Amino acid sequence: MIHTTEKSLSFATPAPSPEPVVLADLLSQIRETIQNHIVIKPEAATALAVWVVHTYVFKARDAVAYVAIDSPEKRCGKTTLVSVLAGLAAKSLVASNITVGALFRAIDEFGPTLLIDEADTYLSGNGVMRGILNCGNTWRTAYVIRLQSDPGEEDEIPEASETPPAKSRKTSRKGKLIAYNCYCPKVVAMIGKVPDTIADRSIVVRMERKLVAEKCLPLTDFHPEQIQAKCARFALDQEAQVKAAALERIAGLNDRAADTYEPLAVLARLAGPEWLEMLSQAAGKLAGDEINSMQGPAFLLDMLEIMLHYHGAKIFSRDLCERLKGGDGWQPSLYFANRAINEVEIANALSNYGIKSKTIRVGSRVARGYEGTDFKYALNRYVPRGAIDKRMKEMEETAQMNKEAEAEWARERQKKQIQHAQDMDEINQGRGAELIAGKKEHLEEIRDERKFLKQIGK
Repeated sequence: MIHTTEKSLSFATPAPSPEPVVLADLLSQIRETIQNHIVIKPEAATALAVWVVHTYVFKARDAVAYVAIDSPEKRCGKTTLVSVLAGLAAKSLVASNITVGALFRAIDEFGPTLLIDEADTYLSGNGVMRGILNCGNTWRTAYVIRLQSDPGEEDEIPEASETPPAKSRKTSRKGKLIAYNCYCPKVVAMIGKVPDTIADRSIVVRMERKLVAEKCLPLTDFHPEQIQAKCARFALDQEAQVKAAALERIAGLNDRAADTYEPLAVLARLAGPEWLEMLSQAAGKLAGDEINSMQGPAFLLDMLEIMLHYHGAKIFSRDLCERLKGGDGWQPSLYFANRAINEVEIANALSNYGIKSKTIRVGSRVARGYEGTDFKYALNRYVPRGAIDKRMKEMEETAQMNKEAEAEWARERQKKQIQHAQDMDEINQGRGAELIAGKKEHLEEIRDERKFLKQIGK
């Protein structure tokens, strides 16, 4: 809770609960509270429940977890989720707009849980602010250096701008360097995709507009005081234990994601093996979803799918280009959504990962192309194993659906062949006139058959 005046900020500290807290029960209560007020994926509710407790003891670990909330459109519950998290987290400071200078000064002075809503309106193009947010998730790098002028003189650099000062602006030749600490939990919420550099350090929660049938409790029924008191009691009793706990990394995540979830995994282990397993599964799903939405890794996964179709052998550049465009029944690659796809663009994109085209031979054809082994190094380095496994599973499910559709088509065709043979017998027996009436319908069925065959590549 924040108390504000025209000149200052202050935070109300919740009184700790008089009774000791069972962490597993507290996490379950927080998760239920979030789900009561927000339509949200279960894995996101699980991760956010642990994150809420983390905000009360974040100084006990070397890394702090961020939350990135985005939505494709307005009215997807983004701001409601920010409000719920603000009510549950420790020392919440909510801002729908904030300058660069106010950002690092507020964090340094108060050490709050900073929740930035409507970030799409001012984060885009503000590289200084993104840089501060990027550096503040580990305590070793969470510092911003500024030159503080002597009293009565102006600062060397404008706080809210990336541009250098105008020539007419006074600058101080005196003063001292000040290091501002930017280490604190942060929530960044915006319409559209959160920048990759922030998402890479965050629990990424993608909101969707709720259906009419999906019901939630209004915020007027949101009363977080009991949870705040329990979290405060947990911090009072067990912050030292959290600080002394060994490093806890969730298997299957890339290094950055593992760092993000490490302080949460410590809390989940203290809550018991059931919560550690639930958090591990949630982290795998949320991190996998984020990898699939990031352009580079998603592009490499597209390449993996195409090369597996070719049994990991070889593919010409022109054939690869057609498949990335969406030809021959393939889904077009989102990597090239806003630009033309051609062999040169593909070669430039792949060269970023050390993959270069070469002259290859397939049968009697010789042209520029790629070999399946060229992609192994990049996939191992840039795409987590969990994301690869997820794409492989999706491919297997698609293949199974196609197989079942093909089998159903074969059964229907066999029935029609039998019916056709019976019709021919009747024609031979002088009953052909009775079948003429069904000729038009039969031709339409044949056209439908040919259309289906074309769809499945027969």
